[in-house]
Amino acid sequence: MARVRALRHTSWGRRVVQLLGFAAARASEERIAQVAASLTFTTVLSLVPLFAVVLALFTAFPLFEQFRTALEQYLVTSLMPPAIAESIMGYLNQFASAASRLTAIGGIFLVITSVSLMLTIDKALNEIWHVHKARPFSQRILVYWAALTLGPVLLGASLWISGFLARESLGLVGDVSPVIGVLLSFLPLVLTGFGFAALFVVVPNRQIPWGDALTGGFTAAAVLELMKAGFAFYVTRFPTYTMLYGAFATLPIFLLWVYLSWLVTLFGATLAASLPMIRIGRWDRSPRAGSAFIDAMRILKALSTERGSVPPGLATTVLGTRLRLNHDELVVVLDTLQSIGYVARLGEGHKERWALVCDPQQAALGPLIDALLIDRGQPTVREDPRLLAAAALAWQADGTVCLAELLDGDVDDNVAALRDPAMRAAEEAEADSVNTPDAMAAGVSGGALAAGAAAVILRG
Repeated sequence: MARVRALRHTSWGRRVVQLLGFAAARASEERIAQVAASLTFTTVLSLVPLFAVVLALFTAFPLFEQFRTALEQYLVTSLMPPAIAESIMGYLNQFASAASRLTAIGGIFLVITSVSLMLTIDKALNEIWHVHKARPFSQRILVYWAALTLGPVLLGASLWISGFLARESLGLVGDVSPVIGVLLSFLPLVLTGFGFAALFVVVPNRQIPWGDALTGGFTAAAVLELMKAGFAFYVTRFPTYTMLYGAFATLPIFLLWVYLSWLVTLFGATLAASLPMIRIGRWDRSPRAGSAFIDAMRILKALSTERGSVPPGLATTVLGTRLRLNHDELVVVLDTLQSIGYVARLGEGHKERWALVCDPQQAALGPLIDALLIDRGQPTVREDPRLLAAAALAWQADGTVCLAELLDGDVDDNVAALRDPAMRAAEEAEADSVNTPDAMAAGVSGGALAAGAAAVILRG
């Protein structure tokens, strides 16, 4: 939190740099460089089939011919450096024309190869958002088939309409004003930014706020434009690849461009995925000892207050915002609570909610301690029960017990001497029902909770 407070007092420019640095650190943790390499390989294999499917769609409907022209122009001017754009589009058209003469079985394999690219993208983005359960396979196929068929048509139509309006404006008002000219020049950037944002919202099996997706999308689009200019400058001023590969130079240059493009796309996704953690002030995501247990008690308290609500429980996003927990931390603890029967998941995907399903007056605290603090059933503990006693007493005594008191002299006497007051405190705690998850909902003190937990541990 201190880091977040310091961030609020910094300049806007430095704040942006720190946010991007945080996203870059997480991108390194997510290994997006390796993921981008995998996507590059899949893209190269799928690009010709994908382009063949889109070309066949435009060819089957002559009405869309102008849309196709607008789409090709957008790809040449906005998504690829000028040095390779024309040659790459020429090769793609040539290969796609040859692929269009395939048999029905060959066409089916083309579609399967195209969809495989989308499934690879689906996996990569779900991993960035740490989504452990993807959409059903049939649902994903339907969504990506719709994207494969409708996406190019809609994008081509929007580009054609934009060009048409620009031409009509020139015809009606003569010389276009500098402001209109600047706005029209930014149109490809805007379309690319919205395209990235739509990708970040639609693909992950989680509810992604449009604000986060737009931030990541337009950041990726801006970086892509800068990278395109820098890449074009490098290729034209330092023709290393042309000197080495000659006529084949287009291929390695294109591979490098595809890799860098995926790197930028994944960075934009990582930035969008990091924004919720930044908002709640969770800059330091390193786990602390016992934090999962504390988070579990806070979650149980929040869900306990919603037991009579309609619909029952709380949405995952609401629960995370209320408790200032990022999604990854929250889901791990919720899954643990579900495995021991305290809570249950209601709904899937965007409609996911969690509700308390146990009776807090009957549910014991022991399973929670076993799952998140000390597994009292492990063999080493059973071999020497004094280990549990030492742990419980050290916690109950607020860390004031010295190690020598347990290791020197008669260990049994030392443990017994400390055990009696702890057991008395445990009996008092049990009278207050702090040995159940409902203790947190009742607002018991931290000392009483420690006494109750210590009592559970001491009982083994």
